[in-house]
Amino acid sequence: MKRKLLILFFILSSAIANSQEISFAIGTNFTQFNLKNPETFADTPLQSGSGSSYEIAYLDTTHEKKLFYEVGIGINEYNALAGTTANTYRWNSKSLGLRLGLEYELFKLSKVQLRPQIGMNFSTIVYGKQEINGAIFDIRNNSDFSGIKLIPYLGIKAKYQLRENTSVSFGYNHSISFKPTLTNKEYLTITSNQIVLGLHFNVIN
Repeated sequence: MKRKLLILFFILSSAIANSQEISFAIGTNFTQFNLKNPETFADTPLQSGSGSSYEIAYLDTTHEKKLFYEVGIGINEYNALAGTTANTYRWNSKSLGLRLGLEYELFKLSKVQLRPQIGMNFSTIVYGKQEINGAIFDIRNNSDFSGIKLIPYLGIKAKYQLRENTSVSFGYNHSISFKPTLTNKEYLTITSNQIVLGLHFNVIN
């Protein structure tokens, strides 16, 4: 775990040194777990859960004036639950991720910008618990959760310039995670709708 954090820290630190913009973001993930074999929970349908997200990122321009690339490191909580009067299930997990993305300045009017986004998050679980009728189990080594997950996303962000070097943003992202190496007959994917608030600082004018 410490090695993963150090590697991601050095990647982001070296990038920030030459960045155009640094941002800090917090958000909420509304998460739905999806099983390939839903009969497992036929009598206890899965329900959406919510969790927090935190990220620090840097952004820079490409050769195209309105196209930007972004690199971020963040923690995301992906939670869900299921239950009836007879059985209850609850999942609480936190994942550390490296996000690579592109965003495009689609619209700009005075201090307001509208930017569609696309990218990929490379994520690994750092905390995970499953509760079944009150009994709690660690799921970090479960094949559905362990290892690297790929999380492609699509989103849109509205930015407002507060002052010369400072902006705030409000965004929405939709993502579906998958694990390419998972070949079990029954496996899990995670669909998430994320609402994000960001604070942005220009480093190079």
